[in-house]
Amino acid sequence: MKRRFAFSPIPVTAAVVAITMLVAIACGGAEEPETTAPAGNQTGGSQPVQQPAASEPEATPTPLPASLPTEVVENAVTKDAYPDAEYGGILRRGGYGDPSHYDLMQVSSVSNSFKQMMLVNGLLRYNPLDAGKTIIADLATTWDVSDDGTVWTFPLREGIQFHDGTIMTADDVAASWSRVLDPPAGVVSARKGLYDPFGPTAEVVDPQTVQFTFTKAPPLNYGLNAFALEWHGVYPKAFLEANSYDLKLNGQNAPGTGAFRFLDHQEGEVWKNERFPDYWNEGLPYLDEVWTFPLGSPTNRSAALLAGNVDFAQTVDPAAYELMQTDDSFKDKFEGQPFSSYSYFAIWFNMDREPWNDARVRRAMWLAIDRTALHEIGGEWLFGYKGGTGWTFPEQAFQLPQEDVDARLIFDRPAAEKEAKRLMEEAGYADGIQNVDLLWRAGPFREAAAQVAQLEFNRILGIESELRAAPFAVWFEELANRNFDITVGAIASPFIDPSAYLNSWYRCGGGENHSNYCNAEFDAVMDQVDVEADPEKRYELVQQAARILDNDPPTIEFWYNRTLAAWRTCVHGIEGKNGALVHNLDRMDTVWLDAECQAR
Repeated sequence: MKRRFAFSPIPVTAAVVAITMLVAIACGGAEEPETTAPAGNQTGGSQPVQQPAASEPEATPTPLPASLPTEVVENAVTKDAYPDAEYGGILRRGGYGDPSHYDLMQVSSVSNSFKQMMLVNGLLRYNPLDAGKTIIADLATTWDVSDDGTVWTFPLREGIQFHDGTIMTADDVAASWSRVLDPPAGVVSARKGLYDPFGPTAEVVDPQTVQFTFTKAPPLNYGLNAFALEWHGVYPKAFLEANSYDLKLNGQNAPGTGAFRFLDHQEGEVWKNERFPDYWNEGLPYLDEVWTFPLGSPTNRSAALLAGNVDFAQTVDPAAYELMQTDDSFKDKFEGQPFSSYSYFAIWFNMDREPWNDARVRRAMWLAIDRTALHEIGGEWLFGYKGGTGWTFPEQAFQLPQEDVDARLIFDRPAAEKEAKRLMEEAGYADGIQNVDLLWRAGPFREAAAQVAQLEFNRILGIESELRAAPFAVWFEELANRNFDITVGAIASPFIDPSAYLNSWYRCGGGENHSNYCNAEFDAVMDQVDVEADPEKRYELVQQAARILDNDPPTIEFWYNRTLAAWRTCVHGIEGKNGALVHNLDRMDTVWLDAECQAR
């Protein structure tokens, strides 16, 4: 659902004051940027900060994207997609913090995706012309799937240039995908768990054809989504070999095939990408450059947008969103909408350490958290889903009725606390647990949630912890290094399908299984979920998997949220992010600026 807002150029200080006043009235203080998280240990002496209330956008289900018929996908996105498009100009975007490293494949942070996805292409892509509701060909001209679903063949476009001028071949595609499917030691494939259940291998058929063979056929739509994800770009095989397939140090300079190439990065100031003049899709992109500023917090992004210092911002402050809807100085000058995000907000356990490898301790802590209280503190501010979460996405085909989810979570708080204490006693921790390292991913709502968790774990279970903040992207490094006891943070699903997120987050060895959870019974059920074609049978299998997680929780799930985005009406070609979720549709090749935006 699109909304139009007003824009009136005002000094940035005025915008900051306007938003800060709204936040201060609702919160009792201004929000701190995520990038200025305090270092070292803290004790949780302060009370959780109340966040501003805002009108919740209309909730609309986001079904899995559908593939377009192969006969129309050979080049569905062309320069003629917007007949009135104007060439030139610099798109200025309000972004997130600086990346902790530069390898898109090894991270799930929007700090990277927002800047680097426009540098690459995939075999397939989410269609930017319909907000990602369909999947189309990209580096491939089409796709062919064998009758049994185990062999996927992709003929490649000819003459595609990398940013260093070399020509892409199937060898480059196979090499790039080999590190996704089977990375070398020391290299993390963050979404490897999406592919592992199906046993894939990539091979070169000829210089212009690459083929993937699966030991177990993925469902068609699942496979299409898995190949359309924008995290997995194609790079020259020689460049990958020269860097031992690890792009953390120089991934921004890795020659991609995208519509834009890397231009400059001034840490803490700006990231610049420029138009690639030899882009294979003739006539695209429309823009000369894209600049992304690491503004840190939603408040900072919103202030910059309202002041006209940036043209587009993703994850804006709900208070600013409300201001743009109601204030005469702003309405009818902005366009915005909630993007499908389904970021997953949770507490993870380090199950490499005791006592977090004890299911009774984890379930006790799972029961001790009052989701309703957390939603009141932060969920509504994030447009989270109130009344419980469960293990499957709200408003989707595999979610239980909400009353059943509530019953699972034991919303009878006295009963939940009593059972939690009983489990701790049974596990041998009746007197609690001391010296717990509670890491939280920096951000005001995450800090509030961490404080609530710290207080409730102590009050109910006698678990004494110290809070430790990690800046936005560094948090992922701490997870990879297993440097925590328990941690509060958020990640986003790759796409909406239970096989995608349940396998990635909870299957043994899953790419984003940050608790290092491993339950053979759960994995066995997921083996059936992955291949079951009957929707009703698959639904029952998903609920069976969820019941296993209830009794042996790998995380303490809080909520799923959506992301508010807004842009000036002189920015065109942004159709939203509905089918593809928030970490996609950042290629910017179909975005253009009219004269108002160009004349700055």
